[in-house]
Amino acid sequence: MKLFKHLTYITTFAAIILFIGIHTKMLKPNSSGTVIILNGPSSAGKSSIIKALQSMSSDIWLSIGIDNFFCGVLPSKFYLEDKPEHHAIMHGTASEDNDGKLFTLTIGSEGQKVIKGMHRAIAAYAHSGNNVIVDYIKYDDAWIPDLKNSLHEIKVIWIGVTAPLEILKEREKKRGTSPEGHARSHHNTVHDGMTYDLILETESLTPDECANKIISFVQQSTH
Repeated sequence: MKLFKHLTYITTFAAIILFIGIHTKMLKPNSSGTVIILNGPSSAGKSSIIKALQSMSSDIWLSIGIDNFFCGVLPSKFYLEDKPEHHAIMHGTASEDNDGKLFTLTIGSEGQKVIKGMHRAIAAYAHSGNNVIVDYIKYDDAWIPDLKNSLHEIKVIWIGVTAPLEILKEREKKRGTSPEGHARSHHNTVHDGMTYDLILETESLTPDECANKIISFVQQSTH
């Protein structure tokens, strides 16, 4: 008799756990925020688009990106000083060819861990109900599968941000915040293999116009 009671308790407990698990899974997509990935080369205008979106949208959008969730969390010596012992995080290589200057950024094995942490942080913000817009540069093809895996239960809008190389070079020189030739190093590869829901060409579109397009797309995709 006692054995029967124990089995009944176990069966009831298992049923409750199963119900909670199914109920939680059903609620997750609705309770999570939306994630927008803005992928594009350096100097394409992604940060300006994000600022415009945050200003113009009636919704709250958190801004996350390579600058604040990679460089921003590392000790500054790792990106201000080029020493061999820092290469496990990242290192830049300056060169020059017939087309001009080139600055290639390589993310080391320890830096890859930071990127994976960034991907999971984006997901954590969204799972907590926050809308997130991400300033992203696909330096490494392997990043995208990891990012998609981190966001697999979250609504994600993929947006490509583009501009001609000559425009990027002009902006890069004018801004003076990136090494000359940085945008050129990944201009031809940053969009390789990507499938987008929306593409924004910032040579002809202002940040406000880009933000309006994103807001309209988000509204349409929620109906």
